[in-house]
Amino acid sequence: MAIVKDNQILISTHNTQRAENNACAHAEINAIIVAGKLLADKNLTGCEIYCTCEPCIMCLSAIAYAKIEKLYFGVNLKVVSPKEKIIDISLETFLEKSPWKIKVVRNFLADECSKIYLGL
Repeated sequence: MAIVKDNQILISTHNTQRAENNACAHAEINAIIVAGKLLADKNLTGCEIYCTCEPCIMCLSAIAYAKIEKLYFGVNLKVVSPKEKIIDISLETFLEKSPWKIKVVRNFLADECSKIYLGL
């Protein structure tokens, strides 16, 4: 996944939960931390985030609080995560209640993203 500003990739990261023994080390969180340091600002206004999978509720919250303006994702979270491992709050409900309005592009490069999760 990557965070982009002004058509330039600021950071490209991946999930490091297991390597760091850190349940919060999702790719989106890792990228937001680094992008904030690079821009010397906690607000990532003007940035876009590209994810292979729909972000979980924790990552959606971080995206909103970082004030990222646009989210692109390829695969729906419910398709790739076991039901018992996700907090089932719909993206629509989250966006409705979020103080920061995020534009969302679903199914972005969906075929390519699906191949990553299906191991094809």
